Amino acid sequence: MVVATNVPLFGLTRRLFGADAALWALFAFNATAYFLVLPDGFIMPDTPMLLFLAAGACAIAEILFGPSGDHDKAGRLWLAAGLALGCAGLSKYSAIFAPIGLLGFLLGSPRHRHWLWDRRPYFGAALGLIIMLPAVAWNYHNHWVSFAFQLNRATAGLTLDARAWATFGGGLVAQVVLLSPWVGAPLLISLASARRSGADSAERFLLWLVVPAISLFAVVPLLGQRAIIPHWFNVGWLFAFPLLGQWLSTRSANWLRTWGRASAVLAAATVALYLAAVIVGPSRLVALAPSGQRDPTRYSYDWPDLRSAASWHSSGAAPPAFIVVVDWRFGGKVGAAIGPKIPICAFSSDPRGFAFQCDQASLIGKDALIVVAKADAATALPLLAPYFESVDPAEDIAIGRSGNAERVLTVVRAHSLIRPYELPYGPGPSSAASIPPP
Repeated sequence: MVVATNVPLFGLTRRLFGADAALWALFAFNATAYFLVLPDGFIMPDTPMLLFLAAGACAIAEILFGPSGDHDKAGRLWLAAGLALGCAGLSKYSAIFAPIGLLGFLLGSPRHRHWLWDRRPYFGAALGLIIMLPAVAWNYHNHWVSFAFQLNRATAGLTLDARAWATFGGGLVAQVVLLSPWVGAPLLISLASARRSGADSAERFLLWLVVPAISLFAVVPLLGQRAIIPHWFNVGWLFAFPLLGQWLSTRSANWLRTWGRASAVLAAATVALYLAAVIVGPSRLVALAPSGQRDPTRYSYDWPDLRSAASWHSSGAAPPAFIVVVDWRFGGKVGAAIGPKIPICAFSSDPRGFAFQCDQASLIGKDALIVVAKADAATALPLLAPYFESVDPAEDIAIGRSGNAERVLTVVRAHSLIRPYELPYGPGPSSAASIPPP
């Protein structure tokens, strides 16, 4: 999907600034760590969102800046844009920044403001909302839990303490690294240059798609969120590349030759370093690189099939009916290892989707295999034990790459679930208002 995103991104940039700018936009897009290695290292809803956002923006650019006069074509393009943006919204809620940015541009552009009282954009918007109906309907039947969860991440209140400012600064540093400085520096210059454009220009159209998302996610630490997830920003950065392509296309041939070669080499080195870190672990490449819980690649390698653990065959009894984790990330890794037939239950204040995947009521009286990090076992196991009739002695399992013990899991056979674990959201709770900060 990241490769496919190049197609509408090229079309968007070519419509606005020409073919040369479009080619340079693609070169920069594919030389950036953000879009070169991050989608390969993490399976996230951002990837389809980016593809559909680029497609929707391409259709809208054709309407706003392409040849005028074809009434039917404009109607079809608005429907295509609505379809694409609806699919983007169905992928991830942060796609909402695109229609918000479009509305801001139309309000501020005298030449394009007439679309606000034309019925065709509203037909496209209606189609987008229809595409989004599955998410809306599911939330309606589940107390609007996903909307409440997302809003709760950044609305704890204004926070200006040292930790908030440190998180703010760290988030900006992470963006510089992920944008790749050799691409990020000219990208920021191109954004600054675009600020001087007119209200109805293509540059201003793109700025409306870039700035709101980047600005909001940059300040969320000051609104109570204690961590910035780096890939949040990519919904905005995507639309900065057409501006960068335009800026690059106006540079001299010698400058472009030097920058292009250096960027290609550095991008290739980034990929090589990333692959090496995933294969052997960062700490084996660099002495001071983070390891264990702080290793950014700690979820990039497979975990063993826990059915080979002695706890799985406790006393010759039948295998456990389900898995219990206290970290939803563990649920994903364990689930991938043992397959979809064994339910995963997150007994946690932050169960994420496992709150809905696990039907605890049907598991009363059945055995579970508890899987936690060894570092968390002393705290987690005493809290989980009262939910079962009995628990067996703990078993430690070392996991890692190439036979190295990079992390240690503690697994425990727990017998006969007595009562469900009370979750903050899910089919049982009557309200999503109790969602705790993640």
